[in-house]
Amino acid sequence: MNIKIERATLDDIDPLINVQNQSFYGDYIRYGECPGFNHSSETMASIILNRIVYKIMLDDQIVGDFIVRDNYDNTYYLGGLCIIPECENRGIGQKAIKFVESEFPNATLFTLETPLDKTRNHYIYKKLGYSIAHEYRAGSIKLVLFQKRLSEAK
Repeated sequence: MNIKIERATLDDIDPLINVQNQSFYGDYIRYGECPGFNHSSETMASIILNRIVYKIMLDDQIVGDFIVRDNYDNTYYLGGLCIIPECENRGIGQKAIKFVESEFPNATLFTLETPLDKTRNHYIYKKLGYSIAHEYRAGSIKLVLFQKRLSEAK
């Protein structure tokens, strides 16, 4: 299993939309909404141009992605982390989170959110040192904000 993580480019728009649609379809059906599902090409291009987007590849095929928002104060929000369903439970998501944490050595805080009822996600995030900071409702979905505090910037 050869996993590579690298910055996404505009050439990756269609594969990333496909990966996100596969990954978030279940959430869309379950909750009736999902911000990561069914992006247009224009929206995905804007995300790639205005955020830090990484593609996750397994044996040179894109199987996931995640988006990093730099808050410009040594804090970062990890959004839209997804792995296509047939590649889940292989440690790919954990590797992606460890990768992004290593990419930002001056970070003092990482945050991310997930639905309250996605306990499998909770388990992984807690295993990686994240803790629940807040629970809230966004539309029809109950969400949990996780955070991981690191030492002050070096």
